[in-house]
Amino acid sequence: MRHMLFSKFDMCPEVLSYHIAKRCRNNIVLDPFCGAGGNIIQLAMICKKVIAVDIEPNKIRMARHNAKIYGVAEKIEFIVGDIFLIYKKLKADVLFMSLPWGVPEYSRSKCYSIKTMCKNHDLLTLT
Repeated sequence: MRHMLFSKFDMCPEVLSYHIAKRCRNNIVLDPFCGAGGNIIQLAMICKKVIAVDIEPNKIRMARHNAKIYGVAEKIEFIVGDIFLIYKKLKADVLFMSLPWGVPEYSRSKCYSIKTMCKNHDLLTLT
């Protein structure tokens, strides 16, 4: 019935997150901009451990809540922090990034990339 009502149901973010998570399968995955947790939940279903970072405490609270609903909270390390200040302390096999939406540079730029986002930061040396 859902396919009849919503022709693009299979293109929903959860399906997309699952597909991405399968491609990122590894021991430890770091999501430096985890938001409310849609991607980290799928990553935790497939990977051994996920490190979820967000600068907004409320987003970490929501991500933790959502991860509990899906039964994967114990596989996720939640960190409230600025990734640009703490990344050197974190170790992971895979870096997963779904860039944050709504930053000023995004709406003004014809091309938005990791280089644009990191122009004033040293994140490109993340290993």
